Amino acid sequence: MVRAIDCADAVARLQDYFKRELTPELAQEVERHLQHCGGCFAHARFEENFLLMLETRARRDSCPSALRMRIVHTLRLDPERD
Repeated sequence: MVRAIDCADAVARLQDYFKRELTPELAQEVERHLQHCGGCFAHARFEENFLLMLETRARRDSCPSALRMRIVHTLRLDPERD
């Protein structure tokens, strides 16, 4: 069993928790902490909603093709050249 985590640990692991990148044991500890800590639970709900909003906007919005071409061109430039 993983040790109980504190608020700092729980908040630091939220993004990995939402992306399902934690071990099952650590995910369970984060869930247990969120069930018992109202402050972290509120923080987690805010972060989850914020990430969902970003994902939704990222799928819907795209950059203009001219900007995309400028970025690609800049990335392909010789890094030694200023």
